[in-house]
Amino acid sequence: MMALSEDLQLSFDQKLANYQEERKMPLVTNIERRAIEKTRKETRKETQKANIIKFVQVRFGDIPQSLLENINQIDDISLLEQLLVSTISVSSLEEFVQLVNSNLSESD
Repeated sequence: MMALSEDLQLSFDQKLANYQEERKMPLVTNIERRAIEKTRKETRKETQKANIIKFVQVRFGDIPQSLLENINQIDDISLLEQLLVSTISVSSLEEFVQLVNSNLSESD
């Protein structure tokens, strides 16, 4: 990889800034775009997990540590969405624990 001299780097940075300003949009590389998308997905998963935990706590009170651990190990966003909806329809904490455990065993 070749490094630009300080003068050339400053000139390039200024031209890039001018280009971006003219287009009214930042130039994002493919690597940056993938990192942004990955961050969005991770944030969405963590939000779903937090919501599931919050809803279960509101409905049933304290949550066993093992359930928290099981919820936190789920990476499938569609499964998390299903579990979130299920927090409304299950009739007991035990039923929800069974639902989580059965889905975890299926994904192994």
